[in-house]
Amino acid sequence: MTRYNIFMPRIATFAVIIFALSSGTAFCEESHQLEKIVVTSSRIQSSLGTGRSVTTLDADNMADSAYDALQDIIGNIGGIDIRRRSPEGIQSDINIRGATFEQNTLLIDGIYMNDPQTGHYTMDLPLTSFDREEVEILKGPASSLYGANSFGGVINVITKKPEDKKLIVTAAGGSRNYFSGGASISYPAGILKNRFSMEWNRAGSYIPDSEFDVINLSESSAINTGFGDYDFFFGYSNKDYGASTFYSNLYPRQAESTDTRFFKLAGRAESGRLKIEPKLFLRRHYDKFSLDKNRPGWQTNYSTNYTYGAGLGFVIEDPFLDAAYGFELSEDRIFSTNMQKHDRGKTGLYAEITPHIFDKLYVNAGIRQDTFSDFETEYSPSVNMKYALFDFLSARAAIGRSFRVPTFTDLYYRDAANIGNGDLKPESSWTYEAGLDYVSEFVNCSAGYFRRNSTDTIDWTRMNTADPWRVSNIGTVETNGAEASIGITPRKVDSLFPIDRFFLSYTALDSYRKHDYLSKYALDYLKQQISAGIDYYLFGFKNSWVLNYKKRVGDMSSSVVVDTKLTKDIIKRDGLRFEVFLEITNLFDEDYSEQSGIPMPGRWIKSGARIEF
Repeated sequence: MTRYNIFMPRIATFAVIIFALSSGTAFCEESHQLEKIVVTSSRIQSSLGTGRSVTTLDADNMADSAYDALQDIIGNIGGIDIRRRSPEGIQSDINIRGATFEQNTLLIDGIYMNDPQTGHYTMDLPLTSFDREEVEILKGPASSLYGANSFGGVINVITKKPEDKKLIVTAAGGSRNYFSGGASISYPAGILKNRFSMEWNRAGSYIPDSEFDVINLSESSAINTGFGDYDFFFGYSNKDYGASTFYSNLYPRQAESTDTRFFKLAGRAESGRLKIEPKLFLRRHYDKFSLDKNRPGWQTNYSTNYTYGAGLGFVIEDPFLDAAYGFELSEDRIFSTNMQKHDRGKTGLYAEITPHIFDKLYVNAGIRQDTFSDFETEYSPSVNMKYALFDFLSARAAIGRSFRVPTFTDLYYRDAANIGNGDLKPESSWTYEAGLDYVSEFVNCSAGYFRRNSTDTIDWTRMNTADPWRVSNIGTVETNGAEASIGITPRKVDSLFPIDRFFLSYTALDSYRKHDYLSKYALDYLKQQISAGIDYYLFGFKNSWVLNYKKRVGDMSSSVVVDTKLTKDIIKRDGLRFEVFLEITNLFDEDYSEQSGIPMPGRWIKSGARIEF
């Protein structure tokens, strides 16, 4: 029994005590509503913004999108590569700035959500579309803030707090026997606000073994007391789907079922210049994977993993220097018929400061120490800064170290098509970046360059397509990238202007390592990416168009996929809204794939309605 197995129950009890004490000692002052503070690039707020590249999608952006699944929505952002094996968020790998799906971090309300078994399950989000308030995407290294994985960046999904009485009902149908339906009800009970939401999503096959059936449920509660604000969230997602060639071309008749559950209890209180944020959390993920569903019991793996822990954070604001510091304690466990039973204890200590030097200069420095029960301690420093050249133009620069420890699949998984390696070492990287940002009333422009040097890089490789994939530390990989984007929102100036929003982004990447093998992940990336879109109003309709051009390294071909959505408000007045929509993805029926050998659907038409009162 490891020392973490001995001490984790005591740690959990200690965390509960801290949670209670933090809300009941120094904060017995007059109750007041605290403003919502969400900071992904730093735990310290600043009127100057940040020296990092951050993109924010609010609830309106997501509602107006031509897509339903969050995984599809964020794929329009420059530098974000959605490696989908299936549509509608069934299974998607998120690559940021050429970093693999294992080298990026997912958060829900700032809580670490990466799957310890494999990053393929990290985007199994236990959320409904009714829960999404905002999504912040930080591009660049972030291990100094959030620990392991953050080579390419961080995606933070911010859940919507329960509102006053409200009922929302949605329904849609479409091609390939597609159906979706959902409902969300908010029901306050005194000072306690609650929301319960549910969704059901299903469709038939567009190629053999590509059908899916998904149910999502959530319960959210929030309370404002004299001791601070506290919120509870429970999310559940169950997926059954065909997994045709998902993990190997050698066995095309694959199938999968997953069950994801997430619980969190978090608080925020403040007294004078001090803010304190305790949290408790648990993520459970179950997976049944069949390498060949036509051979029941053969190469079928059942796995259940848990990540649970607690944290306590502090922010101190001072006229001369703001500081944030805290700790996180957690443990990963897995019970698997293939990988057997394993556990990993983790302790994280972090600190960051923002000195107030002069009005036009923002500087932030941070460091984090992560200690693991099965690997050596890792240290992750970072510095970023921003200087306002003019009121509308600023320059930024950042440097930071990130790291990743191998997943349980990397270490222990073994079947006829994939062979793990128990001798793997953690991988690490240093990233350097610089950029310019232009911001005016209705125009936002950004341009930047980054360089990432990775060592002991972990990848699955093979010599030819008949061999199984094997994982190893392949050595050093150097990645260089350039990004540029522009966003225009004319209706902020004139509400009668027909164009609501226009955006255009371009990303170019180049990654190098001398090799004579086939790479499954580390050297498979988007070499060029162009995303463009426009939202406009015409004759009472709102029309959204999105174009994505992608060219992958080593691939002589490229793809251009166009999606569109048409929305019409039938009724819109205080207390009642009824809208209908028509959505067409892959309008021109392009043949393309985002994971090698796994085709994406052709033209897909959906229509539906939403009522809110």
